[in-house]
Amino acid sequence: MGPGETRNLIIAIVLTVAIFAGFEFFYNKPNREHLEAQQRAQAELQAAQQPSTTSTDSADGDTSSAPVATATAPVSRTDALGEASGRIVVDTGEVDGSISLQGARIDDLNLRHYRRTIDPTSNEVTLLSPINTEYGHDAFFGWELQTGETSRPLADVRSGWTLTEGATLTPTTPVTLSFDAGDGLTIERRISIDDHFMFTITDTVRNTGAAAQSTRPFATVRRAGVPQDYKFIQIVHQGMVGVAGPRQYRAVTFRAADKHARDRTRDRVGEDQRIEDMQGTGGWFGVTDHYWLAALVPDQAERVSAYYDSRTRDGRNDYLASYRGQWREVPAGGEVTYSQRFFAGAKSYELLRDYQAGNPARNEAAIPRFDDAIDWGNFWFLTRPFFAMLHWFGQMFAGWGIVFNFGLAILASTVVIKALMFPLVYQSFKSMAKMRGMQPKMKEIQERYAADKQRQQQEILKLYQTEKINPVAGCVPILFQIPVFYALYKTLTVTIEMRHEQFVGWIHDLSARDHTSLFNLFGLLPYEISPTLLGGALLIGAWPIFYGISMWALQALSPPPTDPVQAQIFRFLPILFTFMFAAFPAGLVIYWTWSNTLSILQQYVIMRRQGVETQLDRFLKKRFGKDDDPSGGGQKREAAVTK
Repeated sequence: MGPGETRNLIIAIVLTVAIFAGFEFFYNKPNREHLEAQQRAQAELQAAQQPSTTSTDSADGDTSSAPVATATAPVSRTDALGEASGRIVVDTGEVDGSISLQGARIDDLNLRHYRRTIDPTSNEVTLLSPINTEYGHDAFFGWELQTGETSRPLADVRSGWTLTEGATLTPTTPVTLSFDAGDGLTIERRISIDDHFMFTITDTVRNTGAAAQSTRPFATVRRAGVPQDYKFIQIVHQGMVGVAGPRQYRAVTFRAADKHARDRTRDRVGEDQRIEDMQGTGGWFGVTDHYWLAALVPDQAERVSAYYDSRTRDGRNDYLASYRGQWREVPAGGEVTYSQRFFAGAKSYELLRDYQAGNPARNEAAIPRFDDAIDWGNFWFLTRPFFAMLHWFGQMFAGWGIVFNFGLAILASTVVIKALMFPLVYQSFKSMAKMRGMQPKMKEIQERYAADKQRQQQEILKLYQTEKINPVAGCVPILFQIPVFYALYKTLTVTIEMRHEQFVGWIHDLSARDHTSLFNLFGLLPYEISPTLLGGALLIGAWPIFYGISMWALQALSPPPTDPVQAQIFRFLPILFTFMFAAFPAGLVIYWTWSNTLSILQQYVIMRRQGVETQLDRFLKKRFGKDDDPSGGGQKREAAVTK
C-alpha cells in the first residue's frame, strides 16, 4: 500500500468515527445532560429543605409576601380536579376540559382529535393541567392596581371568581364571571371560544368609588417542568417562544431556561433578572413543545412589556411567558374594557395561518408571524416551500380518499424534485457514464505506471481532457440532494401534519423510526423492541435495509474509484448509512430510498444511451447466460467506446 492509499484509509477511518461520534454528541449526549441537570437541580433544592420567601411579580402567580413551598410531591390530576363545583366545563368539537374559578385559570384542557400514541383508543393529549399536578400547565389573566409609586395585585391567580352567566363554555355559549376586587372596583369577565383552540377573554373593570383608579392588565402562561413526553431534539425548538410587535421573534429553549433557573439558585443571576425582556405593540407570547402551543395574544393595538423567566419551585423548574399592558385610568363611576386572546392547541399550519391573517368579519385582528410557532429553522426558505408542496399533495390525495396520503405525497414530491433537477444532473450522469466506459483505459494506465504514481495521475488527467470528462461532475447530484434532505428531515420532524401519519404496510407513523427489526422478524411478531437495546445499533428496520440496497445499486452504476482502498471504502458506505438511517424518521428513509430508485432508473437509461454496459447488464448475462440486448448491441457499443 502506497503513501497515498494509506492516507486515504486513515481519512476514511477518521470520517467514519466522526460520523458515529457526531451522532452520539448531537442526539444521545444532550438527552443525558438534560436529565442529569434536572436531577441535580431537584437534589439541590431538596437538600435545602427549608422555606424561603421570594419577592416575585404578581404576574408570576405569587405575591411579594407569599412563601415558596418546600419540595413536595405533586398531586394527581384527578385529585386536583376533584372539586367540580369550582369549575366551568369546556366542551367543543376540538377540546374538552374545565376552567377553575380560583383565579379564573384555564388549567384543564384535552385535545379530542390527538392521541398520545398511534393506538386510536389511547388517551387524548392533555395540554393543560392544574399547576400543582405532575405536569402542570396553565394560563391566567389578571389586573394590577397602581398605589403611588408601587403596585399591588387587583386580581391574580388566587382571586375567587363567581360564575354569573352561562354553565358550559362552547363555541355558541360563552360564560361570564365576576370578581369583587374591593375599594369599589369590580371585574366582569366574559370568556368565549371558537371552533378550534382560541379563547377570547374580555374584561370590564368598573369603579363605583369616589376617586379614579389606575390599573393595567397582565397575563401569564406557565409550565411546571418539561412535558410528559419531552425528548430533546436538536432541530426542534421547545420552550418559550413569541413575537413582540410585528417583527421581534424571541425563542428560549427549555435547556437554556433550566440553566437560568440553576444559576439563580446559585446566585449567579439576580433574583429579579429574567431570561428575556421585550417590548412592542401587540404580538404573542407562549410556551411550546414539539407539537403543542399555549400562547397569550394581547390586544394588537396595546403596547406591552413581555418577558420569559424560569424558577426552581417544588423540586422542578417553572417556565413562564408573561406580559403587561398599559396603565389606564378607571374614572369614578366609570369603566374600562380590555380584550385579549389565548391559544391552546395543536400547531396546525393551516390553522395558525388563518389566525395570522385575521378575520375582520369576526373582529379578529391578525396575529403577526403566528405560524412561526412551528420551528421552520434558519433555512426556512427551504423548509417552507417543501412543506407547502408536501402539504398540497397530501391534501390532494386525502381528497381522493387515500388513507396514506402523506406517504404518497412524499413519493410525489420526490418525482417533482427529480424532474426539476434533471436538466442540472443530466450532464453529470452523462459524464459518469463516460467515466464508466473509460474504466478499461484507466486500468491500463494504472498497470502501465504502477511504479510511478505521479505519472499515473498525469496520464489519467490527460485521458479526462481528451475524452472531455469532468471527474467532479458526479458530485453535483449529491450537492443538490443535501438541501432537500435537510428540508424534508426538518419538515417531517417539526410539523404535526406528519405525526401519526401511516403509510403502506407496517409504517404507522412517518415521523418516527421504522419499528421493525430482526428481533421482531421485521414486524411479523406483534411487539416492538426498545431502541435503547445495544444503543439501537442492531435495531435496523426493513426500510433502512431497502435504503442500503438502493444505495448499493446506485453505486454499482457509478464508476468505482481508481484507488482500491477508496473502492473498498465506497463498498462499505451502504452498510454504514443503513445503520445511520435506522434512527431517522421512516418518512425520510422512504423518501431517500425512492429517490435512489429514481436515480437508478435515470442513470441506467443515460448509461445505456451512451453505450455503456452496466452492472445490471453483467448480472443478467451471468444469471441467464445471455445479454439483455439480443442483438449484442450493448457489447458492440461498449467496445466502440473503449476504442
